[in-house]
Amino acid sequence: MPKKYKERSLIEFQNEFPDNGACAKHIAAQRWPNGFVCTRCGSKEAWYLSKRHLFDCKACRFQTSITSGTIFHGTRTPLVKWYWMIYHIAMDKVGVSIAEMQRLLDIKEYRTAWLMAHKIRKAMADRDAQYSLAGLVEMDDTFFGPKGTKRGRGSERKSTVLCAVSLYRDRQGNERPGFAHMQVVDNASTSTIEDFLDRLGCGPATKEGRDLLEAIRTDGWRSYGKAAKSTDLGHYKVILRDPKAAGKLLPWVHRVISNAKAVIRGSHRGVSEKHLQAYLSEICYRFNRRFWERELFDRLVKACISTKTITHDHLVSGEISP
Repeated sequence: MPKKYKERSLIEFQNEFPDNGACAKHIAAQRWPNGFVCTRCGSKEAWYLSKRHLFDCKACRFQTSITSGTIFHGTRTPLVKWYWMIYHIAMDKVGVSIAEMQRLLDIKEYRTAWLMAHKIRKAMADRDAQYSLAGLVEMDDTFFGPKGTKRGRGSERKSTVLCAVSLYRDRQGNERPGFAHMQVVDNASTSTIEDFLDRLGCGPATKEGRDLLEAIRTDGWRSYGKAAKSTDLGHYKVILRDPKAAGKLLPWVHRVISNAKAVIRGSHRGVSEKHLQAYLSEICYRFNRRFWERELFDRLVKACISTKTITHDHLVSGEISP
């Protein structure tokens, strides 16, 4: 049985996608792996208009754009530039600078490159939203943003972020991290944590998700205990006598948090609260697929053609948050 996603090195990527035509054929193959089917009449017979990237049905003459219903819909940017952007975002572990992408890809306006990156991040977030956590889950809350006069949960200038990492045991019996998720929230209250679990398919609102989740491990903050009790989950408390020891007692969730902060401080030089969630979703997407690094490009293209596009106005107004 052939692999669903193809592994590609940078050289292989360059050779396979030298122009817009090659990119368009790849999108069509990903959208219709068993061959094109007309959405209007169901016919499998169609002409492919390569200059316009359209399928023209031979039976009903209905034309279908290969980019309709994807993040590429309505774009004026060449597909080959989109593919290079997707490749870099997928493969660069520390994130990519949009200003650098604008320069490398010869994109005239920064706004265009910025919007392209956010559309890709939305595809990442939508893809990860289809998965649930399972087993024992390590949880903690953290804070992103400028330094304030107060530290920790009392900070008034930082964004509160909940982080969860599911754990499993390898053949040697050692705990290893599985799936990770981070969510920007208003606070770390009991109701917020319950909502967080619900969104992951693990809370009281979803019976199927609760069958997968067994228990949570936290620093003992009372909101976690109440949320665990209300959702009938086990709760393992790790008492932190010294806050600096959190990285040793809750190692995996703090590793994810540390990596996220390093990426945002590094390549992105900090991000606004409005768009913080998009960057966290990007970081989690790569982390969750760390065992399939050479497949990441193909996986991300699949995500990009499986979700609808967003506009600049939507992003700026906050109507849609990736």
